[in-house]
Amino acid sequence: MRYSLLLSMMILLIASPASALTTSDCFDCHSDDTLTKTAGGREVSLFVDEMVYGESIHGDLDCTDCHEDLMAAEDEHEELVEPVQCGNCHDDAAQALDEGGHPAECSDCHGKHDIQPGDHARSRIYDLNVPATCCGCHADEDMNPEVCSDWESGMHGIVLIRSGVIYSAVCNDCHGSHDIRPPDDETSLVNRCNINSTCSSCHAGIVDVYRGSVHGQCFDEGNEEAPVCTSCHGSHSVERAMDEEFLITVTDRCSGCHEEKADTFRDTYHGQVTGMGYAQAAQCPDCHGAHEILSQDDPGSMVHPDNLVVTCGQCHPGANRNFTLYLPHADYHDAEGYPQLYYVYLAMVILLSGVFFFFGIHTLLWFIRSYIEERNKREEKT
Repeated sequence: MRYSLLLSMMILLIASPASALTTSDCFDCHSDDTLTKTAGGREVSLFVDEMVYGESIHGDLDCTDCHEDLMAAEDEHEELVEPVQCGNCHDDAAQALDEGGHPAECSDCHGKHDIQPGDHARSRIYDLNVPATCCGCHADEDMNPEVCSDWESGMHGIVLIRSGVIYSAVCNDCHGSHDIRPPDDETSLVNRCNINSTCSSCHAGIVDVYRGSVHGQCFDEGNEEAPVCTSCHGSHSVERAMDEEFLITVTDRCSGCHEEKADTFRDTYHGQVTGMGYAQAAQCPDCHGAHEILSQDDPGSMVHPDNLVVTCGQCHPGANRNFTLYLPHADYHDAEGYPQLYYVYLAMVILLSGVFFFFGIHTLLWFIRSYIEERNKREEKT
């Protein structure tokens, strides 16, 4: 019995993880900041800051909890170790990443030995740090680097970078965190079918107004040409709607769908002044509204006949019913829709053409006569 107990203790001692590598054993080597290896033709540091690791979210874990292939190692190990399988603990996130197809490893976004919870200021996925984390890959020339610079110069980037407001949209707010999919995937958060819902996570009130508008109704009816948030505001380079650059380009944005109306607007005083860069002139949303655009026949529309006095009065105090008879989209080429304007335009064209033709012939004959008289005078002198 005595020998049996001793034998059992020896077996337990041999099988005990005490003989395996401990975290302390690992730091005997990896705390050396000169420790490196060569991989892919370049030198890679194997240094791990013990204090940083201890303060990380995994600081209470042993190294072999993640590096499972080293659990049986007792001392120095092979230079190449198996990749860490984060999905062993974080299976939901790993599955979402795999299904989304985003070509990134967990460590690309979260780090390795310095991982912090998402709400920690030093975390790579903290809102203030997410753009830098994502642009670590997406600023590369092969990854459409314009998205990073466009975001930084857009309204979301300006608010976050200059003001430090962490409630401004960053990459994962729109694209998702693990289940990141390309825009042409119907399940992607930035797919055209889903972008309004994605934007509504921050701009709920505005999107609700949009959904009641003609644009929102067309979208709900499945019209693929119906504008969504990014149709007018863009995706990464989102501009502030009250900035002058945005205001003087509103007509160009609307003309993407309403080309004919935009052309007739440009012929008016408002359009011509806007074309000269004067942002205070009336633009499309000043008359039709921005997100709340309704059909002209809708009593709630800003351009409904009963509301035009108020609409025009925003810029023209004292406007009355006669003032609103102005036709902002009259087309002088449309004989059927605007016959009076068309025939006045036609008459003016004929009149001016006749005047220029008559005086052109008159000038030509006068020139010929002057030339003949001048030649005769020279001949008489000789």
